[in-house]
Amino acid sequence: MEANIRMDTGSVKWMSTPQVAAIFTESMVPSFSTPGDEMPKGQLYGTRAKYIHTVGSVGKVKLVSTGNHPYTGIFKGADHGYARLSLAAQPNPKALNTGPGMGLKFLRDGIDSANLVAMYSVDGQESWNFFKNDFSNHIPAAGAALLPLAKKFSSATPWVQ
Repeated sequence: MEANIRMDTGSVKWMSTPQVAAIFTESMVPSFSTPGDEMPKGQLYGTRAKYIHTVGSVGKVKLVSTGNHPYTGIFKGADHGYARLSLAAQPNPKALNTGPGMGLKFLRDGIDSANLVAMYSVDGQESWNFFKNDFSNHIPAAGAALLPLAKKFSSATPWVQ
């Protein structure tokens, strides 16, 4: 897994609005149901495109549990994980609004990794400070501008927020 992560250290460009609009032409189901740790196959060719959170930084992380809880498995702690910090869309220097997000991946022997994604809000925040607000995997409902995207996600899962 680590070799795959280090394979390409380059960056991609931000998606343009017409490119992001292509998200409405593909099924969301493979993103939620494809087993493994790789992007699912695209409907027309190759690997599925990543339409949002396209630019990010990856780093190694370790989960250190307080041990003060009844949870088992990954919540007991993990030595081998990766965090990917990204913005939902290219920031506009003229508008004080960013959409920070985080993905966590903890590697496990013999089974797929344990993963989660978290944000503060799909509508973003009025700050350039990536860590200004707490991240959660339970986020508020999308505002009016992002309702079409929330509806698209709901075609694959009833748990959009």
